[in-house]
Amino acid sequence: MQLAQQFDRAAGRYDVLTRLNPGYHGALRNAATALVTRLRGSSAPLRLWDLGCGSGLSTQALVDAAGPDATVVGLDASPGMLEQARGKDWPAGVRFVQAYAQDLPQVASEQLDGPADGAFAAYLMRNVPEDQRDATVAAIHDQVRPGGWVALQDYHVKGDGVASTVWTLVCWGVVLPLAVVLRGNPAIYRYLWRSVLANDSTLELSARLDRAGLTEQTWSTARGWQRGILHTVLARRPD
Repeated sequence: MQLAQQFDRAAGRYDVLTRLNPGYHGALRNAATALVTRLRGSSAPLRLWDLGCGSGLSTQALVDAAGPDATVVGLDASPGMLEQARGKDWPAGVRFVQAYAQDLPQVASEQLDGPADGAFAAYLMRNVPEDQRDATVAAIHDQVRPGGWVALQDYHVKGDGVASTVWTLVCWGVVLPLAVVLRGNPAIYRYLWRSVLANDSTLELSARLDRAGLTEQTWSTARGWQRGILHTVLARRPD
């Protein structure tokens, strides 16, 4: 079954499961706030991409940080996740589009009149096939204006034995049992476990950002059990 269909099956319980993850929402808010803080330079409302928006949790973090006048375009490949997102109450400037992140260059011209100020992608890149990740990062670079910023947030444990072990214990001891109890499509959370173990290391992702021309990288990690596992990087498209 295609990955988007697996996310469709998990969509109805996705928000419930994330609420049970200590620090999940706080990490989204922190990353969105850091992105918006770097973009504050004029009184004009910000124009932002939310790539891999899922059920809209990251979209809400961006709206909270940027304010209700911001334009936020959420993009996701899963119709089920987008149905959850569209069913929530949003300001007029928020809209959603079904597409893969790899299709961003084609979608962008239909959604925004020119490059956005910034782009946020939480838990996206590990779902992009490895041979398409460089092209996807380059597309994100190209759809952000010169001087704009990109924020990427995801789990990165490759090359860190302790982080990999903690990740496996949490997935098999907490996440998967909860998914079974709450009927949240355990298959997608087994995929989550595998995809994180195979995801780029922070060094590999940093190199992709370098190749795309994104500079001034700033890395941070979460607190609590996610320390050393969940990482956020902010990078700038040069003027």
